[in-house]
Amino acid sequence: MSTTERASTETDTADITTPADTAADTATPETAPETAAEPETDADGDADGEAEDLGELMWADPTELVVGINTRTEVRLSAHFVADIRERGVREPITVRRRDDGALVVRKGQRRTRAAVKVGLPRVRVLVEAALDPAEADRHGQIARIVDQLGENNHRAGIADHEEVAAHQELLELGLTAAQIARRTRTPAARIRQTGRVASSEIAARAMARYKLTLDQAAVISEFDDGTAEGIEAVKALTVCAAREPNRFAHAAQRARNDREDRRLLADAYAEARAQGLTLLRAASGGADGEQDSEEHPTAQPLTELRPHVKDPQYTRLTAEDHQDCPGHAIALEVQRNWSGAEPTVETIAYCLDPAAYGHAPFYGRRPTSTEAAATKSEEELAAEKEAARVERKRVIDGNKAWDAAVPVRREFLKALLTRKSVPNNAALFIATAMASGGHELRKAFEGGNQLACELLGVEVPSGWYAGKPNPLLRLLENAKASKATQVMLAVALAADEASLHRNSWREGNAGRNPRAVAYLNALKAWGYTPTHVEELVIDPDTEAPTSESGNQADDEGISDIEGEQTTGRPVAGSAV
Repeated sequence: MSTTERASTETDTADITTPADTAADTATPETAPETAAEPETDADGDADGEAEDLGELMWADPTELVVGINTRTEVRLSAHFVADIRERGVREPITVRRRDDGALVVRKGQRRTRAAVKVGLPRVRVLVEAALDPAEADRHGQIARIVDQLGENNHRAGIADHEEVAAHQELLELGLTAAQIARRTRTPAARIRQTGRVASSEIAARAMARYKLTLDQAAVISEFDDGTAEGIEAVKALTVCAAREPNRFAHAAQRARNDREDRRLLADAYAEARAQGLTLLRAASGGADGEQDSEEHPTAQPLTELRPHVKDPQYTRLTAEDHQDCPGHAIALEVQRNWSGAEPTVETIAYCLDPAAYGHAPFYGRRPTSTEAAATKSEEELAAEKEAARVERKRVIDGNKAWDAAVPVRREFLKALLTRKSVPNNAALFIATAMASGGHELRKAFEGGNQLACELLGVEVPSGWYAGKPNPLLRLLENAKASKATQVMLAVALAADEASLHRNSWREGNAGRNPRAVAYLNALKAWGYTPTHVEELVIDPDTEAPTSESGNQADDEGISDIEGEQTTGRPVAGSAV
């Protein structure tokens, strides 16, 4: 047994006199207060019990400790935990009991003991508890051990994320760098970077503490703390989504990122167009500040709907080049996205502000002019039609933006799904149904070399089926077991259905409802994916659309603007359309 070092806590109180003692000594029978003698209490507050033995604190060689029976049967020693023990030792004493032969048996602290042995610590602090009465050692001792070990682990509360952020911020203010914090606290560097971003954003840190957001959510919110009005609106929307619909937070975050990138792209494009002296319209999807509002030009039409002159044959195309010198020439700009890996681009849409006035005609034939149409309708009917068109246009714009945001989130889910140790339930049935359907989804995927399936599985993406070399999926199948083969087949089937979806899938209605798309999204839901409303419309076109009145306002959950004002009733980004 190792040499012990004991610390005495005894204090000589024989010569200490308190004011109460002096008063008692000088009191006479007539003046002494009538007080009942208080019973002595033990450490647990029992009036008639004996003082409990607090045990003995000592040093011990961890290699000489005996790890006894423990309710934790699987001991997990993370690399960061072991490194922390190596650097700072075991700070919390290991609880032990002395066996009849003198050996110290670990009751609480199995992981600390094993880590100390692993890193070669010469000694650790141990608290030697008093031995049980031999008559009670067997049954009562085992009961006490199990209850203690369960209680120590079940009732342990980890530090909250917002508390960790505050602690790391204090360490930064005390002069430690992020790298030093990571090393000394044995925290992954990526997490330190996250806490640092949150700590540097007062609005994100406050939202995190107030609404119990996760560190990941708060780190995303900190991205948008840029001092702009759009940034503050994004922070509000993301906070509401995190509190109300946390499963859709990734969609809301992607929508906010897309919106931010769209604003940047459009601002640059409109600035360049203004420098060229072009007449600018606000596209249906919205644009940057400074361009004219298309509402000021109700007669404006895109050139794709026009032919040069009424005398020209139908379907004669009016090109932007031919229209350059028309007094009504104007342009609008829109951001276009595709999911083949290309970056978003800004598309120029050419308009004529007043086709009838400048001699143009409808591309598909003669249609009544606005004057002719107006002559047959009342002002109320025209106003109602205009409002209905505006509402529908906004619905389509919001739906398209929500769909664009959902695509990368859905594909990240697919990647995670295909990296699981086992395929999900009913995977074989899903694959068999896809093959038996014989639809164009699989055929198109085969003809393209299963490009999306390769991307989802993290292998080289071929240029096509005739790429001049074997498909990368074949390498995954070399000597593959049945489970691996099923995973690859599932990837092919899922990727085929995923690639067949498009921006208009959510508004095709019952008439254009695609059974494969319905089966695909229903399968994802069953396997843990939370679809947005536009994805739900693919499954059921009659799904009721959420509105600001139906619960997307921040104050529905008692969430007010974290800067003191009430949040607006605007839809939550990425989830309210």
